[in-house]
Amino acid sequence: MDGAIAAPAQCLDNQNDPNDYSPKMNITLRQIRAFLAVAEVGAFARAAERMHLSPSALSTLVKELEEQIGLRLFYRSTRVVQLTEAGAEFLPLARKALEDLEAAVAGSRALAEVKRGRVTVAASIVIAATLLPWVIQSFQQRHPGIQCILKDGFEETIRDQVRRGEVDLGVGTLVEGEPGLTEVTLYQDHLVALVPDGHPLAERGAVTWRELARHPLISLSDQSPSRALADAAFDSVGLRPVPAHVATFSSTLISMVAAGMGVAALPVNVRQLSRRTGVQTRMLVRPTVKRNMGVYSRSDAELTPAANAFLKHMQAFVKSKGSLPDEAAEVAAH
Repeated sequence: MDGAIAAPAQCLDNQNDPNDYSPKMNITLRQIRAFLAVAEVGAFARAAERMHLSPSALSTLVKELEEQIGLRLFYRSTRVVQLTEAGAEFLPLARKALEDLEAAVAGSRALAEVKRGRVTVAASIVIAATLLPWVIQSFQQRHPGIQCILKDGFEETIRDQVRRGEVDLGVGTLVEGEPGLTEVTLYQDHLVALVPDGHPLAERGAVTWRELARHPLISLSDQSPSRALADAAFDSVGLRPVPAHVATFSSTLISMVAAGMGVAALPVNVRQLSRRTGVQTRMLVRPTVKRNMGVYSRSDAELTPAANAFLKHMQAFVKSKGSLPDEAAEVAAH
């Protein structure tokens, strides 16, 4: 016998209103699977085999489901098991509920396995133009289902963007003691002098800060971390030059140097941009100013699987050096 014989009935006697779905309803996934198995094969015994259960255990699951929703789902007899009208109406809903749940679980697993997702990265104009395109391109070769959004802008705003949760990661100059942020060092680079082609300092192999200060100086805004490093270097040799010009973006500053408006001090990674504009770079010495470049993330929030995978890929990418374009490879080697 496929299941307990019971008089056919649409509504169970121990329920009041079949349309009254109270908050106490506790339908389980096993009950839904049991109902679908019986509906598909038309017999409790075969359905029980499919679910690796005894017929009595399967029958109990179906009975519990019927009690939960207050409706008889099957006509049971010794020969045949048929859906009631209520059961036939409930069948597509049960299938959809199971499919939706399985899709949700699959989606969560895909996120956990870094098969899909999104990562948003904030970076300065120079880093966004000289390093991150190659990092993103190689990352998406491995993770084509992950969307990478790059927000290039003011370096001084990166840390606040991370704190506010506007981006997953921020790439820029590391500043010690930043509250609410976790720092991961990527590499160390140094500041160089930018001078126009034909400038007297272009004939030097290296330039001191005192020599640089003798010429009209073009600086970034005083909120820039790179500007802070340059000012500290001038201070260390007892100088406080007043900039002849101030620019917001490194790309603008490079063009101003190319136009002969003055000289500047910027991180070495600008060489990849400046070499196309008639600007020479020379090592700045006495002192040599180094900076740590790295990645910021929120210390009070766990990275998403996609963001965590991107961070690890970026670390490995920089460490490999061989895949970095031009000067970026040299920077990573320091």
